[in-house]
Amino acid sequence: MRFPFGKFRWPLLLISILGVFWVSVSYQRLFDFTVFWTASRMAESGQPLQAYDPDFLQRAVRQLRPQSQWVFGWYYPPTFYLMIYPLGRLSLGVSYLFFCLISLLGLGGMLYRLLKWEGVLWGLLSSATLLNFFTGQNGLLTAALAATALWNLEKRPILAGVLIGVLSIKPQLGVLFSIALIAGGYWRTLWVAGISALLFMGGAVAILGIDTFHAWLQAIPLSRVTFEDRYAAWTLMPTLFALGRQLGLSVAQAYVGQALGSLLALWAVRQGWRNQNASASLRYALLMMASILATPYAYYYDMTWAVVSLVWLVRDIKPEAWRSWEKVLLGLVWISPLLIGLHFVIPLPIPQISPLLFIGMLLLILRRIRMGTRPDVLLR
Repeated sequence: MRFPFGKFRWPLLLISILGVFWVSVSYQRLFDFTVFWTASRMAESGQPLQAYDPDFLQRAVRQLRPQSQWVFGWYYPPTFYLMIYPLGRLSLGVSYLFFCLISLLGLGGMLYRLLKWEGVLWGLLSSATLLNFFTGQNGLLTAALAATALWNLEKRPILAGVLIGVLSIKPQLGVLFSIALIAGGYWRTLWVAGISALLFMGGAVAILGIDTFHAWLQAIPLSRVTFEDRYAAWTLMPTLFALGRQLGLSVAQAYVGQALGSLLALWAVRQGWRNQNASASLRYALLMMASILATPYAYYYDMTWAVVSLVWLVRDIKPEAWRSWEKVLLGLVWISPLLIGLHFVIPLPIPQISPLLFIGMLLLILRRIRMGTRPDVLLR
């Protein structure tokens, strides 16, 4: 067993499964995917712009989820819109299963390559993954794209670039990839990623219309309202900005705190990827952890990136090489999405601690890189 949880491994898995089951039976399922499906139906009917109209979208979603109290919005770029476009031809239930199973198979297959069945076990039974499945969110998909891109970086740099370009469906999570590629000297992959992202956006605009692109640009400022001044949003966001707002900081002060965390993440990625002697697994773990720390706009479902980062990390280090405090930190990061998920059903009287855990993990991975740890299992 690579995960260094010892006798606590089964209690952790049981807590994750039972906790998410409690959330799922206590709260309305599929409420996030309902937004995806509604937007795809609008595009299918030839009116993709309606998804970017908050009032129109709200009324449409409420017809399917009349008891929901959440405020819905569609802030995704045309690239993601194009990706979910075909789902509108299926029923809500069938499209949900198709979307989630494809995402789950993609991530599960990647986890198997990283750490065989242990990677699948700890990755797919984590609360981050289970919450994605429960809500029908896209964290499984983005984590699978990022991990697959990194897996192919050395041997298939063009494929890696294409996958990073596709990751433009969630642009705030892909910003640090350019820093990593520049620091590591992966120029071909960087160029392919940029061209792929432009072509993907061009295809989306060609199919959905240029007005859809303009509507997305106009919707971006509106998205700030969903997390700058809403306490309910902060409890679901594993970001330094959300933590600052929960602690009573002003919007400007919270952004300063987030900026400091983003600069730390950028510096860590640059340091780690410039070190050509560092193992690939450690550099990949560093990038995925830094990516979720660097953005002010991330939610519980994006924490699949942190889980994949853990799999990259433990793949590289023998279980007996971990110190006690490192084991505790890994366990807290792995279970932390459940603490966010519980906010769906009970108001927990604690602020968001996940970004502090991410900082700890970032420093831990840098420490391991500087220790010169070598992988005992070669990348295949």
